[in-house]
Amino acid sequence: MITENDVIPILKELIKLKTENPPGFTMNAVKYLEEELEECGIHSEIQEYSEGKANIIAEYGDGVKSIILTGHLDTVPAGDENKWNFPPFCSIEDDGKIYGRGSTDMKGAVAAFIAIMKYLKENDVKINKKIVFLGTSDEEIGMDGAVVAKDSGIMENCDFVVIGEPTDLKVAIAEKGTLWIKVIVEGESAHGSTPHLGINAIETAAEVIPLMKTAIPSFEHKILGKSTLNIGKIEGGTLINVVPEYCEFKCDYRVVADELRGQIKEKIEDIVKSVNNRSEAKVSIEIIHEVPAIELKDSPEFLQVLARNAKQNEDDFIGVNYGTDGAMLVPIYDTPFVIIGPGNLDQLHVTDEYTEKDKVITFANLILKSILESFSI
Repeated sequence: MITENDVIPILKELIKLKTENPPGFTMNAVKYLEEELEECGIHSEIQEYSEGKANIIAEYGDGVKSIILTGHLDTVPAGDENKWNFPPFCSIEDDGKIYGRGSTDMKGAVAAFIAIMKYLKENDVKINKKIVFLGTSDEEIGMDGAVVAKDSGIMENCDFVVIGEPTDLKVAIAEKGTLWIKVIVEGESAHGSTPHLGINAIETAAEVIPLMKTAIPSFEHKILGKSTLNIGKIEGGTLINVVPEYCEFKCDYRVVADELRGQIKEKIEDIVKSVNNRSEAKVSIEIIHEVPAIELKDSPEFLQVLARNAKQNEDDFIGVNYGTDGAMLVPIYDTPFVIIGPGNLDQLHVTDEYTEKDKVITFANLILKSILESFSI
């Protein structure tokens, strides 16, 4: 099976390669993985869709139908490196933990997937499916890499997708969707000493903000719970002694079922119409980003095998609050999927991010064993 020497050196090298987003340049990681795979005779396709940004796709097996193992290569920025006890791009190992930006999110899973591909090739494993590794770019900002892969037809004959995002090795079958809305309030400026001569955009924005929470649907998902709203940014005005003529704020809705996105939009439109009917200020909205919620609603055989090997039953399955590339890949054909990977959720995007070495190895063997049991000839 897969050993420490098969997977951990790959993880450490990936951490050393900076792929912070922004700017999101991943070609260094793509070229490294291409070389790793080429060593054992696996050819890779590189999809460069913007300067310095690329996906990597590699295949093993001759089956018509495919199983996709996918993970993103970009990471969030490391921030102030002086605040890290373990430098973010040095891959320091300490007490069974490997530290570095991206160790949990999600280079541990990517390293495991590469080790699986190499194991299959080096051992000439006979399977009745095509195993596809998809390493994407831009997952942290916009998921453009996954869109490029989808548009290239990668999902056409796909039977199942394994998304290696961190779940502490728990089986996840649902993820929240995203709806980001910018609310714009336009008023009229005047001198601060004569506010009655102007229209205060900030004051109107303050009236609208509490109303945005009323757009949250009451529906509660059995795994994901209720939809949420975070108002994450607000700006407006110029000087303390000027009536502000402009204010905007941004709303981050996380929805637990995809049909709820439309309900939220309709409710917000009603709110805007109501405010505009009674206010001198003009309120408008702009949808700046949206990602569908996805959920696995059946129980395909590969999931059953994977869950059994992970020693979990359906009552143990979880959902994740964050979005994944699966939101771009899965809906086109409603492809079955699972989200599972090494790494604790409290390590997402934090200073001194780490992953546990043993769990990366365990994950690699969990997926490999499930592939062998399900598809060996």
